Amino acid sequence: MKALIVDGGQALRTMVGYMLDAEGFDVRHAPGTHELMGFLDKGFSPDVVVAFQSKSASDLTHLRWLKAHPAMKRVPMVMVAHKEDLERQMEWREAGVTCWLTWPITHEQLLEMVRMVVFPEKGRMSES
Repeated sequence: MKALIVDGGQALRTMVGYMLDAEGFDVRHAPGTHELMGFLDKGFSPDVVVAFQSKSASDLTHLRWLKAHPAMKRVPMVMVAHKEDLERQMEWREAGVTCWLTWPITHEQLLEMVRMVVFPEKGRMSES
């Protein structure tokens, strides 16, 4: 399984990457559009995208760009946001976000949400 972590600070990407790596995901980090394009151009095709809400509009720009890419149309996206940012849910949905979690999150909450969107019929990770 492959995961792409988008935006957020390096500490957040590292922490979430560690959580997913421990579950067997091949994790890549993309702090910006340049890195996103590089991964997709090299054929990296994630099974899930985890993104972080930021105060800038660039977070949604990245997500819209990702969803417009032919290889990403059906890839689920999980947004991690602060409680005060939840009023942007409609914007996230329009940008292609599948679901969201409110920060702070636990390891278990993140993994449960990832399992639900990657394996909706099982609700858990399958063996490869």
